[in-house]
Amino acid sequence: MIDTRESLLDRLKIDDAHEAWREFYHLYWAAILRYARKLGLSEHQAREVLQETMVALMRILPEFVYDPERGKFRNFLLTIVHRKSLGVLRRASRRTELPWHECAEAQIADPFHNSAAVQVEALVRWREVLMEEAVRRVRADARLSADTFAVFEAYGLQRRSAEEVAREFGLKENAVYQIRNRLLRRVQIRSRN
Repeated sequence: MIDTRESLLDRLKIDDAHEAWREFYHLYWAAILRYARKLGLSEHQAREVLQETMVALMRILPEFVYDPERGKFRNFLLTIVHRKSLGVLRRASRRTELPWHECAEAQIADPFHNSAAVQVEALVRWREVLMEEAVRRVRADARLSADTFAVFEAYGLQRRSAEEVAREFGLKENAVYQIRNRLLRRVQIRSRN
């Protein structure tokens, strides 16, 4: 998962923090877009969410005090991204005209209701997005062979049996376990914050 270091959050507070903001944007832009797309937003709407999220963060983070006791930074970021996504959806729904007989149905099935179930679903989607981004970054690592990642993908992501994967790649089962554990550590190292 993506790791936001406290030192990066501290660097965002200085007056000339252009490089820190570039680094922060590089860490999160793809995850924010992917999350908005998973909520059903178009590419254009997802980019709107990204822009609105970054503007909000530029206002908030210079005064933000990170307290690990209150929760992880990525959960704080999820709250902002989710609210911005809902805002874009609300604005889009206002632009869509419904026939009068569908208005009552639209009010009953309010997609913006902020129930506990919706919040849990949002958190699950956010974690999926962060994990997908972390896996994408591991896959893109030039030091990792394609075969090693293929073993990890087959056993660790597709959940095929170790015996089947070992047979397919001509490995011992123990090697399959070691590859999965080594790459999972690389993916999860980013999950501290």
